[in-house]
Amino acid sequence: MRPTTRFRMGRAPSTGALVALVLLLGACTTPNPSVTPTPVPTRDPNALNVAALLDLSGSRAPNGGPQRDALQLWADQHASATPRVKLKIVDVASSPSKTALELRHAAVEDRADAIIVGVSVDYDDALAAAVQLAQVPVLFTLPIPEPATRGGGWAFALAPTPGQLARFVLDDAALRSVLSADLVVSDDSTTAIVERIALTNELSRRRVTANVVTVNPGDATAKLRPLLGTTPVVFLAGTPRSYIDAARTVTVGTSLYLSYLCEFTEIADLREAAPLAVWPGSRWIASTSGGAARSAFVQAYTDRTGPPTSVAASAYDALGLLAGAADSGTAPDAVRDRLQSGTFVGVATTYAFSPSQHAGFNPGDLALLRYVGQRSSPALR
Repeated sequence: MRPTTRFRMGRAPSTGALVALVLLLGACTTPNPSVTPTPVPTRDPNALNVAALLDLSGSRAPNGGPQRDALQLWADQHASATPRVKLKIVDVASSPSKTALELRHAAVEDRADAIIVGVSVDYDDALAAAVQLAQVPVLFTLPIPEPATRGGGWAFALAPTPGQLARFVLDDAALRSVLSADLVVSDDSTTAIVERIALTNELSRRRVTANVVTVNPGDATAKLRPLLGTTPVVFLAGTPRSYIDAARTVTVGTSLYLSYLCEFTEIADLREAAPLAVWPGSRWIASTSGGAARSAFVQAYTDRTGPPTSVAASAYDALGLLAGAADSGTAPDAVRDRLQSGTFVGVATTYAFSPSQHAGFNPGDLALLRYVGQRSSPALR
């Protein structure tokens, strides 16, 4: 016979003893604090969330109004497109610190899929590092140096670089005058300093020592009037706000080269001297042969707010580039990879990026533009 193993069963505890045991264990156990996690915004897979940082107030130039109008025009025209673009425009109020703060806020708190920066910045190592930390594509619509030189894997420059602009205007000036006694005028604004450095570097490369005059709005007229009448070529670095009164005294025989960033209201303030001034910009906002899409943009923008600047055209293109790169998915790394591996036809230029080149403006699309009136698009020189 198979042996039988018997288990000795103890008597079950009483209900009272069981309750006492539970109470004792509960008293000896420290309860875990109740923690409510901070809600994290989630990305809508059917939408592309874009934050645009603009100077809509404050004194920093150029004002972001034309870019805001261009962005809103694109958003209105593509309201039913896929992916759906959700645009948030943020006024950084001409503050460098607020610009950096809102860049981080858009990437971290708002969880933007991409950011458009339409303000004057000094694209230094600190800003390049902030863009890298954002880990979303950041498109700059005003001139900055080639982002790839600072390891800018997430930064894309839609405007011509300061170096490209300096070479372009100096090539034209060299055809009209010997580059020897030309005048570079600058104030201490961010845009002027960046352009002044680019111009003096390019002149130095051509073995020409720049005649640089630094002014402020208070002393510009007194410093410049004696020089403008005797200098054949004058380069006004940065937006011309500080130089307008003095530049009105320019007469035939002197050529004024203004900034890519100048606004039509500023040029209009030159009055009789306006025909003597030219500035580099996208040829397609002044040409009737740029194709249907470009002509439609110029007409729609003009009907809504007045003639577009090249900067406004770049802002319009920024949303178009992002939407095109997001047509197969809005994940930031996927959008970045498609941006840096393709060519995109915009209204300002045809953009071409690669992993080693993140400045996409085609210099062949630059032209010298001239003022023809407040409600008229600029004309090609």
